Amino acid sequence: MLLTVLAAAGCRCQGNVMAVKPSLTVAPATIDFGQVKNGDRQARTVTFESRTQTQVTIASIVLEPGTAPGGVEGFVLGTKPTSVDAFGKVTMPVTFTPTQLVQYQATLIVTSNDADKPVVRVPLVGEGAKPIISVTPVCERSQQCTGTVVVMPPSIDFGMEPLARPVMVPSSQLPGVVITNDGPVPMSVTKVAIEGTDASAFTFARTEATPWELMPGEGRTSQLRFKPTSASQMSYQAQLIVESEDTDRPRIVVELRGTLLPNQPPRVCFNLTRVTPPIDVGGPREYVSQAQWAPLLVPPAGGYDFTLSRDVRPGDLVQLGALSDTLDASTCTTDAESGRTGLTFAWRLLSVPMGARPPALSGVGSPNVQFKPVVTGDYVVELTVSDGQASTVVTGRLACAIKEDLVVQLEWSGQEGVDLDLHLVRPSAATSSDPFSGVFEFFDARTADGGASTTSGDLNGYAVRTRQGVVGANFNWGEPSTLDDPRLNLDNTGNSVSGAVGEFVENISLNNPEHDARCATTACPYRVFVHYFKDARMSAPVGCVVDGGTGCRDGDRCSCAMPDERCSAESAPVGDAGLGPGKCTVAPTPVVRIFVRGARTAAQVIPLEGLMPADSVSLGAPCKTLAVAEIAWPPRSAIGSLPDGGTPPPAITVLGQGAGGRITNPVLGRFGYRETGDSLRCTPDLSVNGTAWYGQNP
Repeated sequence: MLLTVLAAAGCRCQGNVMAVKPSLTVAPATIDFGQVKNGDRQARTVTFESRTQTQVTIASIVLEPGTAPGGVEGFVLGTKPTSVDAFGKVTMPVTFTPTQLVQYQATLIVTSNDADKPVVRVPLVGEGAKPIISVTPVCERSQQCTGTVVVMPPSIDFGMEPLARPVMVPSSQLPGVVITNDGPVPMSVTKVAIEGTDASAFTFARTEATPWELMPGEGRTSQLRFKPTSASQMSYQAQLIVESEDTDRPRIVVELRGTLLPNQPPRVCFNLTRVTPPIDVGGPREYVSQAQWAPLLVPPAGGYDFTLSRDVRPGDLVQLGALSDTLDASTCTTDAESGRTGLTFAWRLLSVPMGARPPALSGVGSPNVQFKPVVTGDYVVELTVSDGQASTVVTGRLACAIKEDLVVQLEWSGQEGVDLDLHLVRPSAATSSDPFSGVFEFFDARTADGGASTTSGDLNGYAVRTRQGVVGANFNWGEPSTLDDPRLNLDNTGNSVSGAVGEFVENISLNNPEHDARCATTACPYRVFVHYFKDARMSAPVGCVVDGGTGCRDGDRCSCAMPDERCSAESAPVGDAGLGPGKCTVAPTPVVRIFVRGARTAAQVIPLEGLMPADSVSLGAPCKTLAVAEIAWPPRSAIGSLPDGGTPPPAITVLGQGAGGRITNPVLGRFGYRETGDSLRCTPDLSVNGTAWYGQNP
């Protein structure tokens, strides 16, 4: 019964059912492709959708040109749908492919059986575009770039470059080109390469593999390096080629130029870096700080002069160095092409004080050299640095001096085993006109001189070794302080171990000589002597023959092959000048230099230098003593007495000096004696206060 009712009801409703209309939507409402690179394809999608339960029939889809110059030429429609199922969707691609640099405009017209919207219009807009390349040479001065660039026409001049560099120039300091896409669409850079005759001399700082793409507004910098390939070619040329999709400028050429920098000689400087006194004098003095190197990095035209800035005393070990920074090969000393690789160093003494033997140099082939000057005066050192093709020579001067008021220096050369002693006698010790008064005066408080408050003495190596430090001995020659006491600076015992090889030097200095009691109102005499202490030469002396006989007197000239040989009697006892058999030896010839007021040039040289033929004084046998000179020092009352406020210089009298400055009548004496059969050595013959001492003998 229920089914019958329902069936009847259905029949009654059928006449009231309304037909469903097709309804179509098209999206998007408009399509703007923007700027698209000519030749590229830009695709968009148009969606057709049925909004009802009824299928939509699409009658046509066509393009209608707009007003823009490009019209419909750049738009391509994909497969056109003819229907859309109920509540369904279909799509159709629309591709924009411009071929001209113009605007394109069209209308997509869709006709369907949608009664309400039988025609739907979708505007299409696009523009043909191209990339715009910009190639700009750059060389940033702020980055220490040294090349020269021109923007139009583009070129890079790398300037002068050495054949080789010790350290490669950082890429940030290199010139290069900035490649930029100034256009509105992506750009492909298809080639960046160096071509041309000398292309091998120019390289990229980093590999430039192409193609690569630049987005609109994006840029990329390529740094370039120039390196000459031959020492015989001066000029180099090549081209940087940049190719891209810019149709107006598909190929841009940047001219590249460079010039060989001829081999430069090494850049050289040096410094007196260290002065090391003897161990008992003090520690080394260093001159290696950055501030001390700074003014030395460019050598003065006349060479370096360390005479005032470095204090060097006789016997100090001097070190010179050529490397301002041992870790940085680009600093002095260096080579523009190779840094320090392959550099050779050669040091030599160019000049030494007159009469001095050049001291031995240690390290002459290295960046550092050292030597020990012992003779007062100026030393000039030469340094030659070579890179194998060119050399640079630099000189430096240093002064070896004791900057005190009175300095006496004794030198003798080339006689290994001969020991001479320098003596400086205080005025208070020279008590008579006898030229030998005061020599070997004992260092002790003498009652005759006022007891312990006043002393006398003769400063020499023997006195220093036997008396200095002994209770009762007094080396005070003036004021109570030690500032004006005499000092034995160098004491050579006759062998190269105690001095420079082949150079034998002794040196005594004194400040404020006027402090002696005898210097109050009159000039006071400081006396200088040289004592022949021993002769321990290794070679056996030959027997002496005088006038055809076998005997000789101590110190006489021998009738031997060498005209400067003298006789040393085999015995020269106390009270006897020595007469009888003896041996011939080449006599030592001392030279004494006297310096005053801290000067490094001698006020007096004894014998005089520069005489032709050269003058000399032969000492003869051990124990012989030469009275050299008397130095009359101005009294305290004369200090500042000159009109300009200065003090008169001391007067130096050379004993035995005749016409022309030659020592024609040397004043010789004998102090001490030699035992029979003993070695050629002088022996004390007195005992003073329990100390073996020397007295005068015939």
